[in-house]
Amino acid sequence: MANRPDATPAADATLPVGHPARAAVCRAARDGLAAAAVFTAFAEVTSHVQAVRAGSPWQNDPYDAVVSFTLFLVPALAALAAARSVLLRRDEPQPRFRISQLLRTWGLCAALIATTTLTDWTAVALRADRGRWSGMTPWLVASLVLPTAAAAVASARVLRARRLLSPGPRGRGESAAAGDWLDDLEPVVRGLAVHLPAPLTRAVDRAVTHRRFACAVRFTRRHVLGLAEAAAGLGGALLAAAEAVGEGWTDPLLWLTAASVHAGGFFAFAMLCNATLSIAVPRANGRRRGSLRAARHAVTAAALAIPLTGALRAPLRPLIGRTDTVPALAELVFAGAAVTGVLTFVVAVALGSD
Repeated sequence: MANRPDATPAADATLPVGHPARAAVCRAARDGLAAAAVFTAFAEVTSHVQAVRAGSPWQNDPYDAVVSFTLFLVPALAALAAARSVLLRRDEPQPRFRISQLLRTWGLCAALIATTTLTDWTAVALRADRGRWSGMTPWLVASLVLPTAAAAVASARVLRARRLLSPGPRGRGESAAAGDWLDDLEPVVRGLAVHLPAPLTRAVDRAVTHRRFACAVRFTRRHVLGLAEAAAGLGGALLAAAEAVGEGWTDPLLWLTAASVHAGGFFAFAMLCNATLSIAVPRANGRRRGSLRAARHAVTAAALAIPLTGALRAPLRPLIGRTDTVPALAELVFAGAAVTGVLTFVVAVALGSD
């Protein structure tokens, strides 16, 4: 991709003020945020209130592995998208890349909620942990209707807004060529700062117009892989530490395995989101070499394999044997990640050479 300045897209890549899709996108943002709030409240109560969780059909893996990630990812995505959606209130033409990326984000939020509720409904249908069901279980199942309906409404809003979008530049290259989330960081910060006292508003304006702000944006674009790794590692370590304190773990290998599972899931999701939603798109001259692209795909696949292998250890037991001990579980997840990474690298290199 050719080097492009960090600037707003041309006028022919914008939606005018009176475009019918504008109102539909605002409604999609509103209902997407409501769905995220409903889901987060539901998942928080059913996962962390012991009296409620005790009778839950989806309290154990592989069902619990899904909500353990979406409980953090859905509100994080919704918060970022809600902050950016503030720009939709402006009575001015909107860049098409902003509209497209916001719709993909709200659609992803709805898809994550729908996936989690489908997982929970599957646990109910299969009568998972039937021996632990209690008088609370029917109420839990009934309450599952709320996030399910919220996800359906949010998805319908996104689909309607997409249908109303007029023909324009589409496809994978659109966001990379026109702009990414970091292009909107300055106007978003300024838009949120207008509600602060005047001295703070002026301080924010000075900060976002300083050359260091632009340097930080360029640094983030160039080093998005390393920053995602650092953030995922820190998040996984903190979450595993909280679990260790709460559950009284004493085995360092158990903490390392749990931290790797969380970090792998967070990193893979961050990379997939960046590729899909164009959060921070590098703007370098020339194309990446095939081996570097293959390595990036391999690292992402290996990271994703860590939580997936751990979550699916029960269904895989007939093939891999028992994994009741911490060393066996660690061997399973790390070996699964290594095999997945190597296979992904080989396939990516082979496809890139065609």
